[in-house]
Amino acid sequence: MDTSRMTAQQIAMHMNKVRHQQAELTKEEFEKDLLESIKKTPNSGTSLYGANKNIFDQQLTKDANATMNLNRRKHIMKEKMIDMIGELNEKEFKRFESVMIEFFLTR
Repeated sequence: MDTSRMTAQQIAMHMNKVRHQQAELTKEEFEKDLLESIKKTPNSGTSLYGANKNIFDQQLTKDANATMNLNRRKHIMKEKMIDMIGELNEKEFKRFESVMIEFFLTR
């Protein structure tokens, strides 16, 4: 672009625009390369079972995640049950206790 008829401010604005466009292209290329590298699973050359696969796509990782989520939900429910039992009066607690005894006997 011919900058001979531009002011210094116009030249600076033009240069900033060009730098911004180049940065955007570089960013897009980086993101594209990153997505492609995630999809690739290079062979590590090791004899370990599954070492050349994406660890997050393996069934073991998915099962462990499901177990951790279940344990987290159980822990939250235990905390809520402890709070609920602590707030019961004598009559409500007897009713709760009888229901729980009945539940455990029928298991």
